Amino acid sequence: MSQDPVIVDLHFMDQAEVIATFLMPAPDGGFVLIESGPGSTLPALQAGVEAAGFALADLRAVLLTHIHLDHAGAAGELARRTGATVYAHPEGIRHLADPTRLLASAARLYREAMDFLWGRMEPVPQAQLRAVGDGETVTVGGLEATAWHTPGHARHHIAWQVGECVATGDVGGIRMPGSSHVVPPTPPPDLDLEAWRGSLRRLAGLAPRRLLVTHFGIHDNIESHLRDLEARLTRWWGLAEEVLGSAGDVGSLEAALTELDDHDLAAANAPSSVREQLRAACPMMLNAAGLVHAWSRS
Repeated sequence: MSQDPVIVDLHFMDQAEVIATFLMPAPDGGFVLIESGPGSTLPALQAGVEAAGFALADLRAVLLTHIHLDHAGAAGELARRTGATVYAHPEGIRHLADPTRLLASAARLYREAMDFLWGRMEPVPQAQLRAVGDGETVTVGGLEATAWHTPGHARHHIAWQVGECVATGDVGGIRMPGSSHVVPPTPPPDLDLEAWRGSLRRLAGLAPRRLLVTHFGIHDNIESHLRDLEARLTRWWGLAEEVLGSAGDVGSLEAALTELDDHDLAAANAPSSVREQLRAACPMMLNAAGLVHAWSRS
């Protein structure tokens, strides 16, 4: 069986190519998932696993890039159902063991839409949790994966390197298949631009041949992808400073970001479906809210 990564489309909110997990066949049998996706998409995850020729019971480990609900919400349920080990950043482990505070924080953002968007998030049993250090390599079923701590989008962020592939979570941006347009997801609470720039330099230094991007797909033009992402992150921050420095608020920043990004999408000749996917993956309101929060701390 091929050892290449398999994209499993989770069909988030019944929309294709918004959230992915990556199924990595293990040389010694079974498979590893990079990302669990949210609890709301477990049926699509199981269908995708079966379409790849596995049963969900074959799951041996889940490698999380970070603990936001769209990346980690189903980890507890998967661990309980399969016995798989869940690997995550040391700062994220306690929230996976007890997601109470994480869910309360998310509820302030999503309110009545919480259950519809994300479903349930079950605790990961403590015995099945493993914290991974920066540069640490874990081996599961003969599959080796190295964890690189890559803060910026979140303090507890990891990029996972498996062979010539690097799974970038959200620090590698959002980019849809068939488009070169890449944007930085900047939701609250711990956006850190300087740390993010450092993480992008680190990703470039790993010299991967392919980026596995949770939102969405496998991309191979690494240099331009990372360059354009950093440039857009800088432009968005400059726009935030301009709008908020002129007594603007989160609503006016959202409008300004949307106008700018719509202009850039048109310049890139991106189809309308790309805009819809980008906004579903990280609504511009959340991007504006994260930039406002970062600006208030600057």
